[in-house]
Amino acid sequence: MDSQQTGNVAPSTNASGKNSYASGVPGDVEEPVMAHLFELRDRLAIVLIWLVVGIIISFPFSARGMLLLWKEFIGPGMIMSAYSPLEWTLARLKLCLIFALAISIPLFFYELYRFAAKGLYPNERRFFIKVIPASFLLFMLGTAIGYFLVLPVMFRYILFYSGDMATAQLSVQNTVSAVTTILAGFGVVFQLPLLVVFAVKMGLVQYQTLKKQRILVYSAILAFSLFITPDPTFIAQIVVAILLAILFEFSLLLVRLF
Repeated sequence: MDSQQTGNVAPSTNASGKNSYASGVPGDVEEPVMAHLFELRDRLAIVLIWLVVGIIISFPFSARGMLLLWKEFIGPGMIMSAYSPLEWTLARLKLCLIFALAISIPLFFYELYRFAAKGLYPNERRFFIKVIPASFLLFMLGTAIGYFLVLPVMFRYILFYSGDMATAQLSVQNTVSAVTTILAGFGVVFQLPLLVVFAVKMGLVQYQTLKKQRILVYSAILAFSLFITPDPTFIAQIVVAILLAILFEFSLLLVRLF
């Protein structure tokens, strides 16, 4: 078995002329645990600062964004209702959080890569470099599906399901909370392929095990969909379950490609 197959050792030649294997990444220097913890703290602080900057940058445009969301999903005939003095501001901040997450998740993976780069082999470094843009694209794809597919179903067919029985008065904060939860949730859930690939590459789970346990995985996906999507018509749960199943199969494909 050569070094490319193992990925954890590098060949060397001893005094007798025979090949032996030396563990450890070339150039890696052992440091105290506290030094690693301080570095991790600093890198997470960078991500947090970038998250706050994203919120600040998007806040002036959040009011217009809320009006567009309201017009798109609720309709101009429904009046916004605010039940507390800070409700409008908090709703705008929650909307800004979506934008901030979109620009912060790739940075999070990048800082994680910089933190672990010294202890990674070249093939592992290449993997992390591929993960950073893929993470951003998957987050945007997840939010797009949530925006164009799930939210219209939720508002047009679920929220007004009993419109003939009662008059709906929608709170601004609760409505925006539902929107941000769906968008952020789908953006994060769409990181599933990267997590599966990472788990396989790190040896936490075997590729063949995932293939053989498809029924168990699909059962867990259905249970998760029922838990995170409150919908008496079960339309949203079915949509989420189908999307997660597609993501799982896509994860298995990525494992083979990477």
